[in-house]
Amino acid sequence: EQVLYLIETFYKKGGVTVEGVVEGLLRWVRETRADEKGYIGPNSLKALRKIQAGEDPRKAGRGTTCGAAMRALAPAFSVRRGDVETLKEAVWSCSVPTHNTNIAMEAAMALGFGYHVALMGASLEEIIEAILEGAEIGRRMSDNELVGASTGERIRYAINELKELHSHEEVLDFVYYVIGTTMEANEVVPAAVSIFLYAKDDVWLAIRLGASIGGDTDTIAAISGALSCLYARGHNIPDNIIEEVLCINNLNLSRYEKMVQKMLV
Repeated sequence: EQVLYLIETFYKKGGVTVEGVVEGLLRWVRETRADEKGYIGPNSLKALRKIQAGEDPRKAGRGTTCGAAMRALAPAFSVRRGDVETLKEAVWSCSVPTHNTNIAMEAAMALGFGYHVALMGASLEEIIEAILEGAEIGRRMSDNELVGASTGERIRYAINELKELHSHEEVLDFVYYVIGTTMEANEVVPAAVSIFLYAKDDVWLAIRLGASIGGDTDTIAAISGALSCLYARGHNIPDNIIEEVLCINNLNLSRYEKMVQKMLV
């Protein structure tokens, strides 16, 4: 829902800006009552309230949780295909109002890069390479350097460990007990990428594993499912599930598809 609001904002404004991100997020909170429903994380809500009170949106948010990472799909879909410099600025702009820290920026940039190459039809190896490249870039793009484990290094570690894991249970136990599944960005993103690496193009499996793991399940399932769906260039989600989600949430995804297609050109 948050991603869809941002995609529409970026489309109408002709690009991704810090001010546009703030506008889109505030409209999402206002129209969906995301704060009352608990759909918005504590760091994002705190930062938005500071911005509403007059604080500079480039200084208001210093969260290390996964709020920026979970909306990285929006900027990844809103820049011209292959335009790396604009992609960097777009992910930064989308992250900085609420999560301007090295820890959060590393995780968000990793996903932004991964999503963007995946939608261009990249191989599994190319997607992982882009994720790791984005992590390295993102880690250096915030002025607020905090102590915390690296998203990129955790993903590198997971890549090697996953080679020895051969069942759903083994993968879930490894991710839950070793990588971690709290709301911290440097846990959520490595956890989701690990599940994607295991599920690969089995989108429904990626979603179900993410939703079953415990911790910040909805975010992990959404990210792993998005990566898998882009890599597969389709999905195997049962029709009845799709219909139920579209109906309950009153979604017209074809409308957003048209926006994205125009922004990618």
